[in-house]
Amino acid sequence: MEDSINPSASAPDTALTTEQIQRFIPFDELSAHAVSELLPHFRAYSLADKKILFKRGEEDDECHFLLEGTVDLADDQFRITQIKGDDDENFLALDASHPIHRHAAITQSPCQLFAIKRQYLELITTWSELRQAYDQEEDSEHDWLESLLTSDLFNRVPPANIQKLLARFNEREVSLGEEIIHEGEEGHECYVIKSGKAIVSRKVNNKQETLAALGSGDLFGEDALVSNLPRNASITMSSNGVLMVLTKEDFDTLLKTPVVEYVSENQLSALIDEGDTGTVVLDVRLPQEVAASPIHRATTIPLAQLRSRLNELSKAFVYVITGEGRAEAAAYILTEAGYQARVLKRSE
Repeated sequence: MEDSINPSASAPDTALTTEQIQRFIPFDELSAHAVSELLPHFRAYSLADKKILFKRGEEDDECHFLLEGTVDLADDQFRITQIKGDDDENFLALDASHPIHRHAAITQSPCQLFAIKRQYLELITTWSELRQAYDQEEDSEHDWLESLLTSDLFNRVPPANIQKLLARFNEREVSLGEEIIHEGEEGHECYVIKSGKAIVSRKVNNKQETLAALGSGDLFGEDALVSNLPRNASITMSSNGVLMVLTKEDFDTLLKTPVVEYVSENQLSALIDEGDTGTVVLDVRLPQEVAASPIHRATTIPLAQLRSRLNELSKAFVYVITGEGRAEAAAYILTEAGYQARVLKRSE
C-alpha cells in the first residue's frame, strides 16, 4: 500500500514563477503583474514517487496544480485517469470541482506541484470571468485617481470639494480574501480601490450570488451612506490591494450634498410640463410596497436591482425618484452612472 503524506509538510522547492502559474486556468487570463502580486498566496512543494496527494472523500481547503511528474487519479470504481505535468491537457487544478475529493491522487513519479487556498481560487476565477463577461480588460497600470476624477459623478462635485476629498482619504492595505463590507451591517465608510480587485456578492435564498467585479478606481460602499440603510451587499477582495477610505461625515459633506438634487411636488408638475427633456417618475420601493400604494404612471425598479438594470433607462430623460430614504441612494447611483436624477420631496 502506498505511503500517505501531508503535502503541507513537504519541503518547498525553488520559488514559483509567474510563467509556471500562467500555464493554468484561471491564471492564464491575468497579467504577469497580477499573478506576481498573488505569488505569496501560492505554496510550492514536491512529492516522491508512490505518495498519496489526497484521498477520495477527503475535504481539502486547497487546490493543487501539477507542474512536473505524473499523478494517477482513481475514482470510486478504481478507474484511473493519468495526469502528466507536461501534457497539454494539464491546465486545471487536480480534482478541484468540489471541496470534497471525488478521486484519490497518487504520484507515479517524483512530482513538483503548487497549491492555493480554494477560497482564493474561487475569488480569482470569479473576478476574471466577470471581467470577461462585461468585456472589461485588466489594466494593472490604471490610475485610480484619474478614473475617479473623470467619472460622471465627479463632474457634479465642486472643484473645492474635490481638493478636500482627496485630502480626507486614508490609505488602507488589504489582503486577498479579506471581507471589506458585510451585507446587513451599518455603513460608516466608503472606499475607492487604489490597487487590487474585489468581488460584490449578495445573499439570495440563502445562497451567495456574485454580482460584479471591481477594479482600480472603482468606488463602493457609498449606497449605505446615502440611504442610511444597512449594507445591501458584501465586498470581498480577490487580490491584495490598497483602498482609499472616506468616512461617512466627509462623504456626506463633500460628496453627497453637492451631488443629490431635490424637487418638490409642485416643481415636478412644472418639470413635466415645461422641461426641455422628458421626465420619468422612478419608484424604487419593494414590489409589496408599490402594490399597497402605487404611484400613477411611475416606473418601478427596486433599489437593490437598480445598478443591474441601468440599461433599461435612457440618459435622454430626467428621473424623479420616490421611495422614502432609498430615493437618495437611487439618485446617487443614477448620477454616478451619468443619468439626470432628482429626489422627490413630498409635501408634509
